[in-house]
Amino acid sequence: MEIRTRREGATAGLLFAVVVLAASHTQALPRYGPLEVAGNVSAQNLIRMTDVDQYSLVQERNTFKLRVDYAIFEQGKLANQFDVPFIDRGKLFLLYRGVYDSVYHITPGIAQKDIYGQKIPQRLDGFTDSQRTALAFDNQLREAYLDLTFKTLPLTLRLGRQQIVWGETDNFRLLDRVNALDLTWHLQQESWDELRQPYWMIKGLVDFDRVGGLAPLSNSFLEFYWNPGDWSPAKKDFLPRPWSAPINNPLINSQAPPGGGRGLLNILNTQTRFKVNSLFNHTVLFHQGNYARNPMDNSQFGVRFGAVTPQGVQFTLNYFYQRWAGGDDGTNAAAYRAILDTKQALDGLARGEAPLEAIFPYVNTAGFSLNYAEEEHTQTVFRMESIYEFGVPFSDASKHFPPNGALALLARDVFGVTTRDMWKGTLAFDRPTWIRAVNEKSTVLLLGQFFWHYLLNNPNILCKDPKEQPPCAGSGQAKGFRGQFSTSGISSTGIPGVGAVIDKVRDWEALVTLGATTFYRGGKFVPFLIYVIDPVNNFNMEVIWMADYFVTNNIIVNLSQRYFINTVNHPVYESWGVAGINRGRSETGLRLTYQF
Repeated sequence: MEIRTRREGATAGLLFAVVVLAASHTQALPRYGPLEVAGNVSAQNLIRMTDVDQYSLVQERNTFKLRVDYAIFEQGKLANQFDVPFIDRGKLFLLYRGVYDSVYHITPGIAQKDIYGQKIPQRLDGFTDSQRTALAFDNQLREAYLDLTFKTLPLTLRLGRQQIVWGETDNFRLLDRVNALDLTWHLQQESWDELRQPYWMIKGLVDFDRVGGLAPLSNSFLEFYWNPGDWSPAKKDFLPRPWSAPINNPLINSQAPPGGGRGLLNILNTQTRFKVNSLFNHTVLFHQGNYARNPMDNSQFGVRFGAVTPQGVQFTLNYFYQRWAGGDDGTNAAAYRAILDTKQALDGLARGEAPLEAIFPYVNTAGFSLNYAEEEHTQTVFRMESIYEFGVPFSDASKHFPPNGALALLARDVFGVTTRDMWKGTLAFDRPTWIRAVNEKSTVLLLGQFFWHYLLNNPNILCKDPKEQPPCAGSGQAKGFRGQFSTSGISSTGIPGVGAVIDKVRDWEALVTLGATTFYRGGKFVPFLIYVIDPVNNFNMEVIWMADYFVTNNIIVNLSQRYFINTVNHPVYESWGVAGINRGRSETGLRLTYQF
């Protein structure tokens, strides 16, 4: 085993060196008639700084991507020979991504702490060989679709496995919600093109051009999509995965202290006569709800209308009907619900199912976007996006098991769900600005975004004992929503009243991002600076600087640094994925890419 893992690590370390040597003799692949092939090979290393003098290698990811474009139909002909009715143009697009992260094979394990500051006993080398191999490798046909343009209809169709991007926010999402995210890749710290989970979908666009009378709208269009059953929720995981929620698995680890947890399956198996091995209805946390993956039971669809007004305002009106993805937009919502009907719960236990069900309910979402380039006074592009969501699920402490019943041992940890509406939005700007002290030859692009979430009719937190104050360690919580990192007071330390917390689901959440970028030496050197602050949750912050250096047009070196900054010593229970979740995860990154 030791010889094998050393060999794999050496192979991974030499991968990019081989590519760079080959690049000195290789040019980009030429286009051959209707066929075009391109791609890249990259190697990214991340070193985590858990403290001033503590460093750990948390990623050594090697990625190969291959893209194929093939023009099947051109000017109404198939393969430039056969006439095809109705179709004017058609292009096939394929994108493959293969990944090997050798950190799962070469590291002895990473010492980590959870969000409560407790050292976790699990390490990467605690996974079995098969588990580590499954985590290390990822092979995906990321996209495979056919674009069709019709001869006499103002309609284009995209059919196949794809990503659909609506909206223009950076790093945090509002209208860009068709494809749920894979947060195990690197949370939301990289390009969303890499993080979105592609689905098999049908997308259409009808081009109206100009509509209206006295004040016509220009560049107007109607776009729609249908996902006939291929939807899956946001992908998440638990410690000891390097990029995961900063908690142990709340189902199978007896030391795990999050809400709905403290090792639920362990508790049921050790403190009841039942042998439990799954959740209710065989649902899977963060993976599968009580539905079948088919068009009848799992369809998602959306539609949007867009145009430009005579005043130059670009706008879209959007509607989505799709399952709740699991809070990959920073919402502190529920991922499961307690089965509070005693008969149903006991029947489930008899089948080996815990009285807890992973949920992904349908949610209706309406929204709009605005984009306006103000040239006369500010030379700034102003942007706005906003959505209103109907029926977002939240864990409700007022819906609990009876304290003296057969399932009283779960009464303080597992709760039912109540739905509430939410209003979310962002205000943003982009402005190219001359800052001569920074760059005498090119402008600096300044970017800013202000995000907000507002939860309607959010109940106050109350304890069962009116004389007690939250976190209700003695009597338990009687009312109010509970966030994903709450504890019962028993679960975190084993001592009632010690270490209890309530992750408060707030009425308002807010986030501010500021960015700046420019380029030097004709675009060979491109630096980027980003600042993120959460003014609601103890002003926790993230500061990122990165730089791309183009050694040649084919070889790119990226150096990055991410600092997660906390202003307090106690845990910060935020859900955006900034320094609260990522306390102790500051990192240095080096990525080398050869593109062909």
